[in-house]
Amino acid sequence: MNNSDSLDRLLEAAGNVSQEELARKLDESPQTITNWKKRGVSKAGAIKASALFGVSTNWILNGVDRPDQINASKVEEWDSSTNVDDDEVEVPFYKDFLVSCGSGTLPQILGNQSRKLRLSKATLRSYGVSAENAYALTAHGDSMKSVINNGATVFVDLGRTNIIDGKIYAISHGGLFKFKYLYRMPKGGVRIVSENKEEYPEEVLTAEDIIDQEFCVVAYAFNVQNPLP
Repeated sequence: MNNSDSLDRLLEAAGNVSQEELARKLDESPQTITNWKKRGVSKAGAIKASALFGVSTNWILNGVDRPDQINASKVEEWDSSTNVDDDEVEVPFYKDFLVSCGSGTLPQILGNQSRKLRLSKATLRSYGVSAENAYALTAHGDSMKSVINNGATVFVDLGRTNIIDGKIYAISHGGLFKFKYLYRMPKGGVRIVSENKEEYPEEVLTAEDIIDQEFCVVAYAFNVQNPLP
């Protein structure tokens, strides 16, 4: 399979647009798209496109679909007069709580829920998420750009807080809530890593720092809906 095949599939998912138009849709530089043509679409780029265009990352990257593929869910806001389909659940949506700049405790967040989104049961099953643990939060800032852009809706699993290296979690750190990559360190420490490493250098906390700086894992981020540029 040629490296350019994954870009061809991505262009198809975007509506057979030009490379320049694809760069605009994904908020990427034209040079990034050129690099993808030479080396193949990056995993981060495929995840972003999956959320934006409603196709699986595995199809973009490899041209095949598997049961463990990462799918983008099609989410619609609804009100009390809207019927919920049999294969959908109501997910609490904290639109006005901005993860990365908010403060407060988790019970305070959960007590301020005012909206809901619809999410398919199939999507939850594909990620192994129980409906009662699924929540939607609003991302703020650019520390995780381009995986999670400013204003993105991020679906999280409150029942999954054990760290798996390289996965994205909602964390509370010194009273601030953020989305970050996490990695386990020896003796109970943790590495906190941003996608935008140049502006947001990684942090390493020892077990003592975790206590002193009031760090905890709030939830596992399993799906993102990035806004159009």
